[in-house]
Amino acid sequence: MKNLKKLSAIALSTLFATMQISVASIDTGLGGGLGGAVIDSHSGGLQNVVPGTNQVDLNFNANTHVKWDSLNLNSNETMNFNTVGTANNLTILNTVNNNMSRIYGRVNADSGIGKLIISNPNGVLFDGAKFTTAGDTMITTKDMSNVNVNNITDGTYTKLKSDDWGTNGTPDLIQVQIKDSNFSVGGDFNIFAPKITGVNSAVKANTLKLVTANGADYIAAGLASPVANKAVTRLTAMDINGDVVITNDVGAFAVEDGGSIKGNLTSETGGWVRINETSNGKTFTVDGDMDTKGHGEQLMVRHSYVTGNANMSNDGGFVDIGNVTVDGDAKLTTTGIEPIYSNKFNHYVHVIGDTNIGGNLDIDASQNIHIGNYKITNNAAPYQGYLLSGKLTVGGDINAKTTAGHIMTTIDTEAKNINYEARKGVDSTRSYGGNILSDGKAVIKADTYQFKSAGYIGGIKGTTNTTDNTVIDIMENYTHIPADIPSNHDYLTIDGGTITKLETPKLSPGGNNVQVYIKSKNDLLVNGANASDINLVAPGKKITITGDVQANNINVGPETDYLKLDYPNRKFTTNFTSIRDDKVVTIKPDEEITYELADGGYNQPTLQPGEKTTYLYGPDKTPGPVPPPTPTPDPPTPPDPTPDQPIKPTDDDNVRVKNWVPEDPMKPLVNTPVAFAADLDDDDIEGPIRKNVDGSVTVVRAYPMNN
Repeated sequence: MKNLKKLSAIALSTLFATMQISVASIDTGLGGGLGGAVIDSHSGGLQNVVPGTNQVDLNFNANTHVKWDSLNLNSNETMNFNTVGTANNLTILNTVNNNMSRIYGRVNADSGIGKLIISNPNGVLFDGAKFTTAGDTMITTKDMSNVNVNNITDGTYTKLKSDDWGTNGTPDLIQVQIKDSNFSVGGDFNIFAPKITGVNSAVKANTLKLVTANGADYIAAGLASPVANKAVTRLTAMDINGDVVITNDVGAFAVEDGGSIKGNLTSETGGWVRINETSNGKTFTVDGDMDTKGHGEQLMVRHSYVTGNANMSNDGGFVDIGNVTVDGDAKLTTTGIEPIYSNKFNHYVHVIGDTNIGGNLDIDASQNIHIGNYKITNNAAPYQGYLLSGKLTVGGDINAKTTAGHIMTTIDTEAKNINYEARKGVDSTRSYGGNILSDGKAVIKADTYQFKSAGYIGGIKGTTNTTDNTVIDIMENYTHIPADIPSNHDYLTIDGGTITKLETPKLSPGGNNVQVYIKSKNDLLVNGANASDINLVAPGKKITITGDVQANNINVGPETDYLKLDYPNRKFTTNFTSIRDDKVVTIKPDEEITYELADGGYNQPTLQPGEKTTYLYGPDKTPGPVPPPTPTPDPPTPPDPTPDQPIKPTDDDNVRVKNWVPEDPMKPLVNTPVAFAADLDDDDIEGPIRKNVDGSVTVVRAYPMNN
């Protein structure tokens, strides 16, 4: 270091003899960075100073407040804070009054020092530093020159905040910076400053607490730009072992280039939050729970892995997660409602990319929910752009509801059970939100589904380009889709399973029936509904409607192979379309099923290879071909008293009989054996067809006679 200031041996001896006097000048022999310090008159706990080559030991036997003109360490220098004698749990306060402290070397404090505090209103920089303390540590930009070290209690220690922001016109906030450094703190590590940055450093502590200041102090600093948009807390590629607590009254919080926290992350900020939005291909890992609260525009978590639970809430804008894995439960919440054209961030929830939640996903949004992603190419009405790919996988249940918004799904989504509830909002000029929608391509997969909407449930009709732009316009403008205009409608696609709730209003504001359009890729059971017009289709699969289902009409599309209805006491009219000729069979609620296209009340066509048909199930009837009638036997021919050797039946003698069962009406024809009466026990012959114990049948024939 430069500007060395040395005292004579006599002067140094005088210092140690007069530490209780008001002030004393110290020269440790380490360099000018450690020169020009004074000891408070009320804190004479510095017993001695032992200088060495690039090292200094400061030995204490009581709480001490050391005031430095400047405190700096070069990379090859070490400062040790030691206790002597029976001293234990001491508080050592260091106040620096001139220029930023630049610490590039080593700082150590032994187990007798319970709290080590470095205070510099000009800021503190650790660059390549090694910092090791056995107890608690605090780094702050609060001016503590007049603080009595003996009056620092646990309560005041943890509540201190920075309140000196420099002079007006300061180009940036006074800050504590940690860069390429290593901290090992045996207790809690607290940093209080207007701005806190950590870059490519390792920190180990019970709890790392990063606290910035309040809005009034920022205004007093006369900053050129709003502090709410400044990242006053920024962690870049940090490796932190311990819990992390981040508090920003105003200003923003950002994580960049991955990093890890081996503990819980708790943060609350008045500005935006962007956790690993700028990842550069690196994952941010929280080995514990993550609880983030925002009071600003954006709360965003990207490219992250949380081994515990994740809780994200924002009362000043939206919540956005993407390419995130959470092993436990995830809860996403927005509160408050902004007018649609307020030029503010609306309170929606956005789940994008490939996201995996191991437990339950609970979404409570005051405005829209979008499970999907899009890129806007024209950011002015009418909005234009295109949808992006991704998938949401949830090991437990999805419970999603809006206060005044849509639930839109544009990526494949899978969960054990899915419960969507979309409520409608009304402003001074119009209604908005309140639909459950999809782009018509995304597939929603669950064991059970519950859909409750203030209006239309279904897909958006159009080509890929027009659908994408329609989705973007709906989500950006919260447009309420009319529930009674069929030209707008397409199917919302589910994988199959059971719909236990399907609820809509019965009539639209215009007095027409509200529509529901659902397509199932596999067998579908509907056992709970209270809606208006329900349109269902399951191409090549089976639909069963049973239980408490109430509707005006249920329309089943022609691609559906089987439809089974429970009765009596149905509370809806059913319209089932035959794939054979597109004729619609209408069954009123109090009617038995009749199917006019087929003999015997069934659709029973003769199928050619590759042809399809549809079947309509009744209450006690089974679809499919009826068994062949029992043939009337010819009169028996008296046997030849001396017959030739019996002629055994061959494969050509076998007949093809439909051995069908109700559970499998499409079972193929099988070859049925033929036996001759003389080879059978007469007591077991009941007619020309014998029923065997295994359920098969045998055709009984008389012996052929030789002429």
